[in-house]
Amino acid sequence: MPKDQASVLLEILSQGLKRYAELSTQKFLGDRTGYVGLSDVGRAMECMRATVAAKLSPGEGDDHDTNADQMLATLRRHLTLQRGHCFEDLVGHALSAHDLLLMRQLEIEIIHQGTPLRAHLDFVLVSPTPVPTVRILECKSAQRLPDALYTSYETQVYGQVGLLYAAWNTKAFSLRDATGRVCSSRLTFPELCQASLGVTLPNRPEDVDLQAWVLCLSMTDGKAFGPYVAHPAMLEMCLKTASALWAHVTACREGQGDIDSLPTASGCHGLCGYCDWNADCPKFRGEEHPDWEGDLRTLFTLKAKKQALEETIQEREEAIRTACALSHTNHAWIRAGGYRCKLAQQNGRYSLDMERLRQEVTALTGSASEAEQLLARCRTRGQPTTRLLVRAMRATPEATDPTVASSFATAN
Repeated sequence: MPKDQASVLLEILSQGLKRYAELSTQKFLGDRTGYVGLSDVGRAMECMRATVAAKLSPGEGDDHDTNADQMLATLRRHLTLQRGHCFEDLVGHALSAHDLLLMRQLEIEIIHQGTPLRAHLDFVLVSPTPVPTVRILECKSAQRLPDALYTSYETQVYGQVGLLYAAWNTKAFSLRDATGRVCSSRLTFPELCQASLGVTLPNRPEDVDLQAWVLCLSMTDGKAFGPYVAHPAMLEMCLKTASALWAHVTACREGQGDIDSLPTASGCHGLCGYCDWNADCPKFRGEEHPDWEGDLRTLFTLKAKKQALEETIQEREEAIRTACALSHTNHAWIRAGGYRCKLAQQNGRYSLDMERLRQEVTALTGSASEAEQLLARCRTRGQPTTRLLVRAMRATPEATDPTVASSFATAN
C-alpha cells in the first residue's frame, strides 16, 4: 500500500535526523567503538549490558521504520537527541555574547592501563583575572527539570573535572573547529589556552580555581547543578568503570564474553523502556503469552494518549491562567459564552517538615540518637501495592528504505 505524502515527509525527516546524527558523531567524536567516552562511563554505571552492546554494534539497536508507529517513535527519539545539540548552540551564543574566553568540545585523550579514554567537554571557560579560573560547563536537555542530578550525569562531570586536573601538564588536549577539523592537537592544557585564547595559566592545577557545572535546560526553564571539583576517589571510580567496560567489550569481540551475563539496570529503571537493546534483555525474560499482545497494545496506546492529553490540558490551563492574570479582573468571574472562569485563591496544604521536627525533638531530648529512635517509633509504612508495568519492546533491526527521499515527489 503506497504511503501518503505526509507520512513520507515525516519519514524523510526521521531518516535525515538519524543520518545527521551519525555524520556529526563521526566528525566531532570519531569512531566511538574504538574508545571509552565519559558518557559511556556514566551509562555503564546504570547498565553495563546496554553500554557494551552499543560499543559492539553502534546503531543496530536503533529504531527501524517498519511501520508508521515505529517511524514516529524514531522521529520523536531523534528530535529529543537533537534538542540537546540545539540547546548547546544556544548556550554557546549566550556565552559568546558576553565576550567570554571559551573553548567548545575540548578533547582529553589518555590511555589508562590499556583502556583508551576520551572526554569531550561542551564548554571550558577560562579567565586569568582576578585569579586564574577555569569553569567546565556540561549541557543537558530534559523535558522536565530533575530535582537532583542523575547518577550518570554526575559521574560524567566528575570524570571531566578530574581528568582535566590530572592531565593538566600532559599532552592530552586537543581542539576542533566548527567543521570538525583538528586545529590544536596534543598540547598540555596551559599550552592549549595560550595557543587558542592567548591566556597564560599556571603550570600547576592547584593554583587555579577549577570547577565544573551541569546546566539542565527544558523548553521553558533551566537549572544549574554544581559546583563539582576534582575528587581523586570519584576519578578513580570513573577510571575503574572505564577499564571494566573496555574489558567486557574486548572479551565479547574476541568471543570470550557473554553480553547477557553483564549487569543490567536494577529495579524499574525509567530508561529501560527507551533502551535500544531491551528486546532480548535477560532482565525481562519470562513466560510467553502472545495472545495478550492485543490487550497490552491497547492499554499501552491508551496510556500514551492519556499522558499526551494531560500535557495538553496543562498547557491550555497555563495559557488561560496567564490570560486571567493579565485581564486585571481582581479574581472576578470571566464569562465566555456558556462557560465562566476565574483565578481563585486556595489555602495551602498542611505538611510536616521532618527536618525541622528532627531538630525540635533533638533539642527537647538532648540526644540525636534518642530523637531518631522516637521518630522511628512513630513512623509507619503503608501496605505494599502492585503496579502493572507495560513497555514496548524495541523493533528487531531491519534495513531501512534508501529510496524514501526520492519517493516524496511522486507519492500519492
